[in-house]
Amino acid sequence: MLPYPQERVLEDVLDGQEAVPTRIFPILLPIWQVEVEATVTEGQPYELIDRYLELGISEAGLDTPADLAAFLALDPALVDRALRFLRAIGHVVESGGRLALTPLGQWSIRDRRRYTVSRQDRRKMYFDAFGSRPLTRGYYDARVVTMLSAADLAAVAGSWDRGRFLMLHTTHGFRREALTELAHSRERDHYNLPARIDEPRSLGEEEVYLPMYLVRALGPGQHVRYLAYTQTGAVADPDLSSLCEQTPEIVVLAETEDRFASAGADHPEVGEWLRRKNLEAAPPTRLDSGLWRVTLPAAAFGASGQLSLAKLGSFVVIGTDIVQLWSQNEQARHQALLRRVDSYLGSQSRANAADADRMIAKIARQLELPPIDARALRTMAAADKRHALAAQLGRLG
Repeated sequence: MLPYPQERVLEDVLDGQEAVPTRIFPILLPIWQVEVEATVTEGQPYELIDRYLELGISEAGLDTPADLAAFLALDPALVDRALRFLRAIGHVVESGGRLALTPLGQWSIRDRRRYTVSRQDRRKMYFDAFGSRPLTRGYYDARVVTMLSAADLAAVAGSWDRGRFLMLHTTHGFRREALTELAHSRERDHYNLPARIDEPRSLGEEEVYLPMYLVRALGPGQHVRYLAYTQTGAVADPDLSSLCEQTPEIVVLAETEDRFASAGADHPEVGEWLRRKNLEAAPPTRLDSGLWRVTLPAAAFGASGQLSLAKLGSFVVIGTDIVQLWSQNEQARHQALLRRVDSYLGSQSRANAADADRMIAKIARQLELPPIDARALRTMAAADKRHALAAQLGRLG
């Protein structure tokens, strides 16, 4: 349902959000899809002639079609056609052969936007189903975001995707005063609103579901955060994250799951995953940061091991558990650092020295290694016979 793996989400939690992920929940968030009828004012860029005609009336005192055509050196038939259009959309009125701008036309000239009014306009709007809070512009792009109806969910019942996403339920009905509140919002573009909405009313609400990953994470000072990831991108959505943090039903779900996981000592799902990989490990331990860690011998990583070096220090998702794969062997962690930096630089054709230093520092912190810069890593790569990596680091200066 989401076009990127959970592991990519966890990388953003660590790097983009500077937090430590402790659990991840694939959920279906209930959303009110509301059909709204209202008088709507939309704004569009002016056609060049339309704007100059209105400016001529407003600023130059040109109040007849003939005066406008002469002043602007335009064909009278073209001016007449344009004025008929401007009268039709409510920008211009004519009385006694004299032209004048309406308040809508004056507003348009002031804002340099051609406003038009649509009465009984109908459109779909989205609100979360716990607090009737509006979703932002990105969720209205049907090419990117899938809102799943009850019929859609029934059609995929029992599938792998449907089975692993937890459907949240709400006891809250749609709060219809939310329409009026939204109509008065100043953040119009942020919430995909037209220039103005008057007298909005709901013609009906349907509950649909938004697929998302919710990550419970610990920020600085062990502050608990809830980060939301959706089809709009593999970075945390700050508005939806804030919405989740303000929703008791979602917080209780995440915290209850986390307490149950913390109480369990054996973690059978983790043990089963290790057995499938033919790996032997110490029992999972929980770090002070809240992260679960499985410690493996250094031989488990690399060309002769069951896991790639790139996996050392990274995460696997088992159910809702987030487990870091680890080795106490510092040399193996240095090898993992070289491997991951090599992979990063190979995928970044325009990386510069500052980018490389930031990436190296980030990976070194994740692997609990002392600080190191590109120059020192170049020496390490040369000693390890990673000549292409050493040369690339050298070119970065």
